[in-house]
Amino acid sequence: MQEVLDAINDWAHRNKMKLNAKKTKDMWICFKAAIPEPPHLKIGDDTIERVKSFKLLGLWIDNTLKWNTHIDEIARRANKRLFYLRECRRADLPTNVGLTFYESKLRTVLEYAAPIWGGLPQYLTEELESIQNRSLKILGLPSDSLQSLEQRRDKFSIREYEKIINDETHPCRKYIPDMVTNKYDLRTPKTLPGIFSYTKRHELSFIPRTNSLL
Repeated sequence: MQEVLDAINDWAHRNKMKLNAKKTKDMWICFKAAIPEPPHLKIGDDTIERVKSFKLLGLWIDNTLKWNTHIDEIARRANKRLFYLRECRRADLPTNVGLTFYESKLRTVLEYAAPIWGGLPQYLTEELESIQNRSLKILGLPSDSLQSLEQRRDKFSIREYEKIINDETHPCRKYIPDMVTNKYDLRTPKTLPGIFSYTKRHELSFIPRTNSLL
C-alpha cells in the first residue's frame, strides 16, 4: 500500500498537484485478532490518520463492515426533521402536505443508497421503522398508511439487481451467478442458484441478500 501511495504522490507532483494528507484516511479492516495492524501509511512526511469509520459518498463505512454507524447517523438526521412535521400539524395544514414533506425530506434520508446497506439485523430495521411510525403518528395517520421501509428497501434492491443481471458490461455482473435451467418446473424454466454464506455479514450484504429475495 505504501509503495502504491508513493507512486500516486510522485505522479501528483509531476502533474503540479499535491495530495492532502489531512483529508486522506486509512482504515484497517481485518477480522482475525492474530494478525497485527500494518504500519501507518504516509504521504511524504505526513502520517495518514487511521480511522474506525469514515463517511464516503454519503455512506458511513466502518471497520467492522456493519451498518450500525450509518444507521445511527441517518436516524439522528431524520429525528431532527420530525420537528417540521410537528410544525405542519400545529399549523393545521392538510395531512397530505405533511405526508409530502415526510416522503420528500425525511424518508429520502432513511433510504439513500438503501440497496447497499439494506440487509440489516432486526434491531436496526426496527429502529428505522420506528421513525416512520412516529412520523405517521404526528400526522394522525395509522402506521400501515405507508409501505414499510424494509419492503421498500427490498424493492429497490431487486430493481438494482435486475439491472446488473441484464447488463453484461456492469462491473458487478461477474459476482452474480448465472441462471440455471430448471428441467422439472416448466413454470419457472430458469432460476438463480443460491449463494452460500459462511457469515451473517456476507449473508446480509447486497448480492447474497438480493439473490435470495429473487
